[in-house]
Amino acid sequence: MKRRDGFSNQIMIVVPPENFQKSDEIIKQLYVSDIGHFPRAEENLVSRKEGCDSEVMIICTGGNGWFEFNNQHFDMKKDEAIIMPAGIPHIYGTSEGGWWQIFWIHFGGLQSKEIRSSLRGIHSDAPFPLPFGQESRNIFSLICSSLQDGISPIKYDLACSRLWHLMGALRSDRKMGSALSQGAIIECLSIMESRINSCLTLEELSNKVSMTPQYLCRLFKQKTGHSPIEHFNRMKIQRACNLLDMTSEKIGEVSTQIGISDPYYFTRIFKRIMGVPPREYRNRQK
Repeated sequence: MKRRDGFSNQIMIVVPPENFQKSDEIIKQLYVSDIGHFPRAEENLVSRKEGCDSEVMIICTGGNGWFEFNNQHFDMKKDEAIIMPAGIPHIYGTSEGGWWQIFWIHFGGLQSKEIRSSLRGIHSDAPFPLPFGQESRNIFSLICSSLQDGISPIKYDLACSRLWHLMGALRSDRKMGSALSQGAIIECLSIMESRINSCLTLEELSNKVSMTPQYLCRLFKQKTGHSPIEHFNRMKIQRACNLLDMTSEKIGEVSTQIGISDPYYFTRIFKRIMGVPPREYRNRQK
């Protein structure tokens, strides 16, 4: 049965609204309203038809899950995070029979939108790479410690001060995640080059770089303008152009050399990308 909470060793802290509604001008810039951690949440499901008053950031450090908001569906896995804007209805959870380990924090304030934008970057609503580093985990734990066993004004001020520190540490984690994403793209391109004379599926590529197919497609389009398989096909056609230019091999032989056994299919792809069939391309070059 799906459930919202009640998991072993969970941490859930909800800050009474008067703590941030009546706080001073400094706290009003950025404050925490909820924070928590599920070490292992099985059959988790949370639905908020009215959204939240605060920004909702969730960091996945194990397992996988999914999110729906703004009429979009996203899958999320380890070392990814998502931020759902305040006031937006959303639903999220684990897949049937699945589990995940998540950290979350609800934050608000005059600077909250800028914080959200700086962390999400070009990824917009989608999950983004965020390895949750040890420094960030330590600060997260300190914020929880500040808010456990009763919330006094002094303890809440301390928690919000640490929240600024946490956001800075997460930005460093975010840069590390971007570097890892860049490394994944480079690895995919290397795999494509080595497999240029054979077939390659999206599932194979995503498994090689430990990413979901959905996320790899999104990342590839951001970096290259094309999906992984479309980019692979374009690499094949580029190789075919070289063979057509430099050799006298038959069209079917060229097709075979780039891993396409059906010459008619090869001709269709070639024409779509190059604008003319391979035979006409060869004649034009001459």
